[in-house]
Amino acid sequence: MSTPAEQLQLALRLALRAHHTNEADAAALLRTWPHLVEAAYDAYEQFDGSGASGPPGPIDRITVDARAMAALAERRVWPARSGPLDASLQQVTAALQRSTEVSHAGEPADRNEAVRLILSTLWSTSQLLGRVVRDRAFDLRTDPGLSELQKSEQLPAVKDVARRFNALEQLAAESLHANSGIMPAMSPRASQFRDAIAAWDVQAHRALMDDRSTAVLHVLSHLEAESVKGLERFVSQAADSGIIDQVTADRLSPVLSDSSASWARLRDVSAELSFSNVPVPMGLIQAGRNLQEQFSVAAAAADLDDHPQLLFGLTGHLASAVTISAAVRETISSGELRAPAKAISRVMTEHNPGHDHTPVDPVAIQRRLTLPLNSDVRQLLDGPTLRVLLDADEAMNRSAGLDALYRSTTITAPATGAGAQPTIERRRPVPMSPSAVAPPPAR
Repeated sequence: MSTPAEQLQLALRLALRAHHTNEADAAALLRTWPHLVEAAYDAYEQFDGSGASGPPGPIDRITVDARAMAALAERRVWPARSGPLDASLQQVTAALQRSTEVSHAGEPADRNEAVRLILSTLWSTSQLLGRVVRDRAFDLRTDPGLSELQKSEQLPAVKDVARRFNALEQLAAESLHANSGIMPAMSPRASQFRDAIAAWDVQAHRALMDDRSTAVLHVLSHLEAESVKGLERFVSQAADSGIIDQVTADRLSPVLSDSSASWARLRDVSAELSFSNVPVPMGLIQAGRNLQEQFSVAAAAADLDDHPQLLFGLTGHLASAVTISAAVRETISSGELRAPAKAISRVMTEHNPGHDHTPVDPVAIQRRLTLPLNSDVRQLLDGPTLRVLLDADEAMNRSAGLDALYRSTTITAPATGAGAQPTIERRRPVPMSPSAVAPPPAR
């Protein structure tokens, strides 16, 4: 009888083989993805010794995003919920499911190896989906089976999905690098920093799934705007401390400033549709405040050996910012976001001053009901949410210079004075253990 580890190895081989499938259908792949991730999460749980009490890990983060996708599948513009699943990914899913059914008897549980195999499978399949969906975005423009109206409706959704899977690929790759065993042991400071990033990622997705209200959107946007400001300060401090090279910091700072402004704009627009007496999950607020605190102290308090883990945490956070903003955008475009009827009426009246009657049912206003946002109100949020997603995607792309496999041997101050000679900062690779398994490279 096969062992769980053998089934996980088989799942990874099947995931790699799926890249060579001749007829890869983007819609079928996307419909299969949540099932595959749930199977991966179940396989991960049997090896996870911390359980629900421990901090969320990378597989938890990928799973909560997949659940957010699945929750809106009925209302998604693309792909349609009804349709075939992808046979190649179904084979991967079946292998992951079998790993939870076979016995562990006679086999010591190697948690690190199991997590590596599961993460590698998720990395490979997310890379496949990202590539195929990007191809679909190009093919969609010339698809003879679609009308111009259908193309105009589907193209933004396809592009958003492509950006989302690019971020998921980066998140899986970053986690593989960080847990590959070739880095110095993680200190409590670096661990707190990475745990705060993971907790914010999970809490933001859960809040959007559990309460699709403009109140949650408003608070989330406010916390994101403040967190990105903290991230911008962190990048500046990290450049001064030698964690990040100055060129990469200079490239990141402008787009982080734009991202903070975009979240602030979304916060202000959503505030017009919210009432302050609507409860918001405290877990979301606490995670946001904790993340801001970590950004304020991590760079200054870090030791030299913490630098690679801080870089991995930063790149993972930039990737999760894309998935969160994509989840926000999908929640709004699907028509699932709700607001108080009175707030909707007020906003629509302000933007249509010529109307002599309320555009919302007066009974709903009187009973203080919440209603789904109509298309006119959703258009007010569309511009800010698109800007938020584009800025997050650009920041993630610019973080490609954050290579944690190379770090400074010394931190040198800039030369000053008349006779001072400029110092060339030499960088060396982190020593690699011969027995370590090299993770896939982040793109």
